[in-house]
Amino acid sequence: MTIGLILNAFAFAAASGNVALHYPKITQNRASLRPRREQAIMVLALLLVGAGFFFHPGIVGSALGILAIIPASLFLLGSTTSSLDFQWPTVAIGDVAPDFTAPDSAGRLVRLSSLRGSPVLLKFYRGVWCPYCVGELRQLDRYAQDFAAIGVKLVAVSSDRIDEIKAFERKNAWAITLLADPELIAHRLYNVQQRNFAPKRGPFRELAVPTTLLLDQEGRVLWFEQSSDFRVRPQADALLGKARVLLGTDEASAACEVCAA
Repeated sequence: MTIGLILNAFAFAAASGNVALHYPKITQNRASLRPRREQAIMVLALLLVGAGFFFHPGIVGSALGILAIIPASLFLLGSTTSSLDFQWPTVAIGDVAPDFTAPDSAGRLVRLSSLRGSPVLLKFYRGVWCPYCVGELRQLDRYAQDFAAIGVKLVAVSSDRIDEIKAFERKNAWAITLLADPELIAHRLYNVQQRNFAPKRGPFRELAVPTTLLLDQEGRVLWFEQSSDFRVRPQADALLGKARVLLGTDEASAACEVCAA
């Protein structure tokens, strides 16, 4: 066993272990905006690979080195270039949300205005391929019954195609209506599209700036929030608290501190 093989083996273990420990934080919508420790580990893994190749690691060692380079490089790239340029959406508090029609996973057309009579939590997200988006939606689904208790319907729109969200919904039976907007018609209506890196149909294309809007029973915007970094999303319990307060439900007083945070 050569020194190069040992170094690249350590690099592979460090990079893969780092991903294995960090990924659950992403899927739970709990990932840190500044994962300094994780970034340092990935830098260390790359340095080990560099030293490993200097000592001629052989075929196995070279393979381990390459397998370490890929996740380490992607992690560093993703965690240092994830900020989004600010752009004003076309809506303001008190406005009637622009109406649009988009298909769900079964191809049925859903018109936003047809949901009036019930409050709506409307989300624009990057796609079902995005682990940060999936983590956000999974967390939101855990509170679906709480939102339903105050009459709020959950709707999420992405640039995914119908077949993509259909395949996704087969694996995730969520109480969230997922709508497909591959032509970005609804995205542009709200001005929440922005050119960014995308591993699917990329490498660069227009994607949603992650945006959340709370609409009242008449379709008016009560509150909205945009992410300035695609890794950072609002927490579902905080959204529930805001909804309770802004909709004036019986549980509003208990959630005031959450809403004000």
